[in-house]
Amino acid sequence: MEVSLLFLIPFITGLLCLLPKSSQWIGRIQSIGMVILFGLGLLIVKDIIQQGSIHAFRNTVYLDALSGLMIFLVTILSLLASLYSIGYMVNNDVEEKIQNPWKLKRYYFLLNIFILTMLMVVTANSLGVLWISIELTTLVSAFLVGYYNKETPVEAAWKYIILCTVGIAFAMIGIVLSYYAVTHAGGIREQGLNWDYLITIAHKLDPHLMKVAFVFILIGFGTKAGLAPMHTWLPDAHSEAPTPVSALLSGVLIKCGIYSIIRFAILTNLSVGAEFTNKMILIFGLLSIGISVPFILVQRQVKRLLAYHSLEHIGIIATGLGFGTTTAIFGALFHMINHAMVKSLMFFTSGNLALKFHSKDMEHIKGAMQVLPISGIVLLIGGLALAGSPPFSIFTSEFYILTGGIQGNHWIASILFVLFLTIVFGGLTFHLVQMAIGPIPSSGSNMHEISKGEINRSSLIAMLIPLSMVCLLGCWIPPPLLQILNESVKIVNLGHAL
Repeated sequence: MEVSLLFLIPFITGLLCLLPKSSQWIGRIQSIGMVILFGLGLLIVKDIIQQGSIHAFRNTVYLDALSGLMIFLVTILSLLASLYSIGYMVNNDVEEKIQNPWKLKRYYFLLNIFILTMLMVVTANSLGVLWISIELTTLVSAFLVGYYNKETPVEAAWKYIILCTVGIAFAMIGIVLSYYAVTHAGGIREQGLNWDYLITIAHKLDPHLMKVAFVFILIGFGTKAGLAPMHTWLPDAHSEAPTPVSALLSGVLIKCGIYSIIRFAILTNLSVGAEFTNKMILIFGLLSIGISVPFILVQRQVKRLLAYHSLEHIGIIATGLGFGTTTAIFGALFHMINHAMVKSLMFFTSGNLALKFHSKDMEHIKGAMQVLPISGIVLLIGGLALAGSPPFSIFTSEFYILTGGIQGNHWIASILFVLFLTIVFGGLTFHLVQMAIGPIPSSGSNMHEISKGEINRSSLIAMLIPLSMVCLLGCWIPPPLLQILNESVKIVNLGHAL
């Protein structure tokens, strides 16, 4: 019953959002629906901790600790994005102030379908259903990326959908090859794509075929994850989408790509050993961090700056997985949570800044702490957290990853890891200080009068939750979250035990 509601709640919420005439009531219905969804997600995670794994809908749905971790991320980020949308989507005169209530309703309906497709990804037992769900996330979120129907957002949406669809086509080849490996090994054809069956026969699969399949999977789902050099859709889509959608794209959607890679890497490891997949993932991880560095240093638009930080942090997660030690894998999975919290916080803050200063150009955003006292402080705290400063949670997970890399004797990779992060820290700090305490631009510089004060209360609530978690997780991990993380590490380590 709980699993059924996990899919029904976003769908029903989307339909209910089509009914009210008042924009405020639409936002309230959405938020109530997401509060219920988040509570349900916590109950399902609790059941997973107690039972180990859950099967539903005639074995088409499979939930384990790794699924539970992703359900937690999807539901909490959906709640935060919904809370932030209440004020942002009706006061947005930077991209487009929404006057037509049906356009606002369309936004909320698409948002809920987007959430539904992400939940389908992280609960699918079949690799084929997972592939279909990933493609659905692309199709639905493309409408959200191009939501304002202007030249730049529409161009970003087309770029996003074309590149990700081509990438997903590569993933399809990998899945077909793995299915052929199952039939070639004498496996049951009807279950040849089911995760719970595949892990029982993975050691029988042709190692050479599985290596080729994993390469296609890494390129295909790596495109969706935003790994370099398949990342070129990411800066445009993240920067042109409505801010709440940007938070979901960065905080959750690209993690769905990583989740898919992890699932397939486990199977490949059981077939050929972990060394091959670790090296491949590590190369793409370090490449992603390295490519992000110069773009972060020279960036001039605040949402594009955050988009390139998504490239950096997805590279950090991949690097941790590539190091392959238990400590590094724990750090990578923990970093998925930390990055989701910090990035949603920073996108919400950037949205407030863009609304107040009537621009997303960092040259026009100065003196934030004087103009928006709360958002300005959050900008500094969140920015320091994003850069990896102690005592915030990002520092903790990066420290776990680095420790794991050293434990695995990955000395060159560990040195590059530290070098890249140090440069990014300096570049991001420079941008943040300029925005937070720089001289307030005169009204004539960008043709708008800048009044002091926060945008709305709903945005502050949406920022308070991730800000609290960023600070809390830096020094203490709640026992249930620690347990689901440890169980997820065991799942990822299935193939490392060979």
